[in-house]
Amino acid sequence: MTQLTRHAHGTVRVGSAFALVLCGMWLLDATAQDRRKPIPDQPVARKPVATAQQVTGTDFRVKLIRQVLLGFDRVGTIAQLDLQEGMQVKAGQVIAKLDDEVANAALSSAEKKASNDVHKQYATASFAVSKNEHEQALLANKNAGMAVVPLIEIKRLFLAERRSQLQIQQADHDQAVAILDRDLALAQLKTYRLRAPFDGIVTRRFKQKGEAIRQGDPVVELVDISTMKVEGRIPLAQATRLRPGQNVRVQLIDNNDRTGVLPSEFKQATFPGRLVYIDPGVSLVGERDVRVWAEVANKGGLLRHGLTAEIMIDTAGTR
Repeated sequence: MTQLTRHAHGTVRVGSAFALVLCGMWLLDATAQDRRKPIPDQPVARKPVATAQQVTGTDFRVKLIRQVLLGFDRVGTIAQLDLQEGMQVKAGQVIAKLDDEVANAALSSAEKKASNDVHKQYATASFAVSKNEHEQALLANKNAGMAVVPLIEIKRLFLAERRSQLQIQQADHDQAVAILDRDLALAQLKTYRLRAPFDGIVTRRFKQKGEAIRQGDPVVELVDISTMKVEGRIPLAQATRLRPGQNVRVQLIDNNDRTGVLPSEFKQATFPGRLVYIDPGVSLVGERDVRVWAEVANKGGLLRHGLTAEIMIDTAGTR
């Protein structure tokens, strides 16, 4: 091999070694940079937290406690229905009314019969006369010392007195039945009126004035938002510390399953309440947890059906 050839081979070997050194330095520097990069936070599912005197549950749902469809207990034609969706009503307020002309006439007739005591007056007067005749006949025979009035006449007078006495009882019975008929007519008249069972808001209206309805047809939907239910699940180990009546505090939170965030006024508000129900059973699948729910005052009307909430349960005492 010539000197020029040996020099060329040596140059190649030196170049290769230098390239390997550069690659190694680059890899070491890249590894160091990767190590210096911050590790992104991973979303961690929040779980109920327990302290010495408090159990906290997340992903609870706000629900309505009282939501009813109201309808009449009879057939008829709607004569009055002035409520619109969104209107507030009070307990006992008339929401709608059926055409009750016939029912009012029946009530007037029943009231007239219930107040009629002519039959009793006649029976009372008749009893007084027949009793006096019977007593006078007995007195005549006693004073004469003989049967001035025949015995058969005495028996007839006694029967007349007894008949008049029974007529008084019959008159009392008839009037009592008439009073019951009046009460029945009044009760039937009440079925022509639809009243609110509690304070609430009309959320839906299904019928219109003048429309004929069947028994049980929904006319309006009424909901009560003054008090709401906050329901969720607590792990069994923590649920053993819960008792009905314990104080709770509720705060609304964002729902990870839905887009958008709650306005700040919703998140900053807190709602007091009390624990009402602890399910005696546990979940049949997944984690062994227990369904519980609390009754919470809807301060400011911010609690809405379907929102997500966090609940803090004070296990130290009850309200």
